[in-house]
Amino acid sequence: MPAQTPPGIITNAELHTPEITDVIGNRPAWIIRKGSIVFACLLVLLLFLTWLLRYPDIIKGNVRLIATNPPRLLIAQTEGTLKKILVSNEQEVQQGQHLAFLQSTAEHQQVITLQTWIRSVEQPTMNDQLNILLTQKIPVLTGLGEIQSTYQDFQNTLQETTQLLNQGYYLKKKEALKTDISFMHEIQDNTMRQRQLLLEDFALQQNEFRAKETLLNDKVIAPLEFNQDKGKIIAKEQTLEQQSAQLINNNINRHNKHKELLELEKNVVDLRQKFRSSLLALKSKVDEWVLNHIVTAPVTGKILFVSFLQENQLLTKGEQLFYIQPPQSSYYGELMAAQSGLGKIKTGQAVVIKVESYPSSEFGYLTGKVEYISNIATSKDSFLIKVTLPRGLKTNYGQTLLFRNSLYGQADVVTNNRRLIYRFFGQLNDHIKR
Repeated sequence: MPAQTPPGIITNAELHTPEITDVIGNRPAWIIRKGSIVFACLLVLLLFLTWLLRYPDIIKGNVRLIATNPPRLLIAQTEGTLKKILVSNEQEVQQGQHLAFLQSTAEHQQVITLQTWIRSVEQPTMNDQLNILLTQKIPVLTGLGEIQSTYQDFQNTLQETTQLLNQGYYLKKKEALKTDISFMHEIQDNTMRQRQLLLEDFALQQNEFRAKETLLNDKVIAPLEFNQDKGKIIAKEQTLEQQSAQLINNNINRHNKHKELLELEKNVVDLRQKFRSSLLALKSKVDEWVLNHIVTAPVTGKILFVSFLQENQLLTKGEQLFYIQPPQSSYYGELMAAQSGLGKIKTGQAVVIKVESYPSSEFGYLTGKVEYISNIATSKDSFLIKVTLPRGLKTNYGQTLLFRNSLYGQADVVTNNRRLIYRFFGQLNDHIKR
């Protein structure tokens, strides 16, 4: 009889049963055999990614883009038709260049000719160099429209003013007055010499009269002879009085000539001033007309058409026509930040700007830096921050945005671009401390 196996002891027969043999004979899957190593590698990779990746703190705010030398918008200053377009789209233009003519009763070229003449004589005439009017003759113009009456008034003043110049009426009259005064000086000198001779002759006759008076007293001569000599003395005194009156009249005439000369000089000064005023009035009228009827480039740059313009097109007053993009423009942003999170913002931090007029999904975003932070809150309890744009209006997609007035956008200030692992352990440390 076979011996019985004690309880709890597995026999060889039981160890080699088919079921146990199948379990022992099959190798476990690799995930079971090397699962710990894979898990450890994944954990290390995850920790490396958290160290590699950064997650910034963002402070949001509204931003307005400003240009230090912005594109200039040109509009129609008056209502009417567009008579002529003188430039093409994206053409380089110079400051003061005419771009288009608007409807007017005046001929544009004639007004331009008159404006050119005014500019050529304005500065010299203001410096009393009126002789330029002899060489720079005013052009004869008859198609000035509403400027024609002012032009005619100026021509009349100009004709009077030319009388001041070489061989003019005022110059001849001035020379004539000076000649009269010179003659009066000669007459004065001649009269004075005659008076001196008369005085000497009168003195001799007085001596002779006193001698005869003594003889009369001695009864040497008759009274009749004495009276004849006395009549000669009286006649000499009358002649001297007449010469004195003549000298006085000569002085009065000479004084009147001086007054005429002063009056003439005053008239000359008044006429010069009248000419300046008339020239400035004409200049103002012409400039006003040009402003309303000729579109002129205020700066040098590239011209951009706002819309599809064509000649004889009807324009309304204030309608936008052109932009002129200066060759060099710098831009910056005015960021309005709320008090929440303001303490995190520091100068030099990066700013991402998404412009409302240019969707970021299509055009990209602008990058900037914080340059200045105001210490005083605005009326809306916000703080003004200046953001510089080192790349201008060039986005991260390489596209350059066209600047227009009142460009607004959303700004994100990157205040703390920390690694993800530091954030994880920082939050873990905060939970532990709690």
